[in-house]
Amino acid sequence: MAEENQDYSNECWHRLYPEVPIYSSREVEETLRRFLKGAGYQITRSSPIGFVMPDLIATRESEGVRYEMVFVVGAGVNDAVRGFRHLAAAKLFCSRDRDYVLVLPPVSEHFLIEFLIEKEDWFFPIKDQLFQLWLVNPEKETVDCLIGWPRDEIFKDHFSNPVLAEFAAYIANKAGEKMMREEFGSEL
Repeated sequence: MAEENQDYSNECWHRLYPEVPIYSSREVEETLRRFLKGAGYQITRSSPIGFVMPDLIATRESEGVRYEMVFVVGAGVNDAVRGFRHLAAAKLFCSRDRDYVLVLPPVSEHFLIEFLIEKEDWFFPIKDQLFQLWLVNPEKETVDCLIGWPRDEIFKDHFSNPVLAEFAAYIANKAGEKMMREEFGSEL
């Protein structure tokens, strides 16, 4: 959804990071499509969900259970707030039984940690809404889940490094420590 030369000047209410996109949103989306098809998902034609046009919608049925995923694709950390905002808007109009996923290319770990807990506090709202954050590397053709986990357990066999989901536990610990410091100050 994001363009590489997008003007972020009107988004001054959250931090912007000096990142240069490595891959285009289109490259990320094409890799994601191949990944989802390899996991047995059908890519359905995107249609508006409330006020949002998701980048992809994918579905799979297994043993009478239907799994449905809504994806918003961004070009980097600077697209994260917009992407999660779109997912939140879509979730208002849909069943909570869907997975809502922000997909980014590989991003600076430093910027991601700043975004989630150090300079901003987006980690807990993301977790509270059960959103997921996936990183897609078009060059390596890998997909990793960084935050959250899909309802469909088939993905444990498809993510390139399922252990990366432990990143969320690391961030949760750091966010908890930060909250304690802010609440109790120098008493810790």
